[in-house]
Amino acid sequence: MYSVSVDRTRAMIRMTASGFFTMPLLEASAAELHAAIRSLGTLAGRHVTLYDYRGLKVVQKDVLDRYGRYFTDTGMTRLWARRVAFVTDSALLGFQLQRIRRENMRVFADPDEATAWLLEVQDDLPASAQAA
Repeated sequence: MYSVSVDRTRAMIRMTASGFFTMPLLEASAAELHAAIRSLGTLAGRHVTLYDYRGLKVVQKDVLDRYGRYFTDTGMTRLWARRVAFVTDSALLGFQLQRIRRENMRVFADPDEATAWLLEVQDDLPASAQAA
């Protein structure tokens, strides 16, 4: 199960997932996530993304490998976030996520810390897209 939401005032996409992620679920969630990013218009690519995976179970290797491609496929750079934060309460899932990490990605246990880190880079957004 997953959900995707857009916070336009912060130019932040939030994805929450729980249970087991299968390949069909990954592809469906990726399509929804990409549509959410595109909905930001000119802020797409200047946005930040929070993946709240506290309810997610360990991910199968083939699903994780496919998931990792979304962060390394240069054909998708216009959809890449300025910063990406993963929140998980599973040490094993955190380790799995480390495998796909880029410099602008971090893994957190606390969602408030993750959000604070994400929003550090949003100072140069237009006033209409900054947090109140």
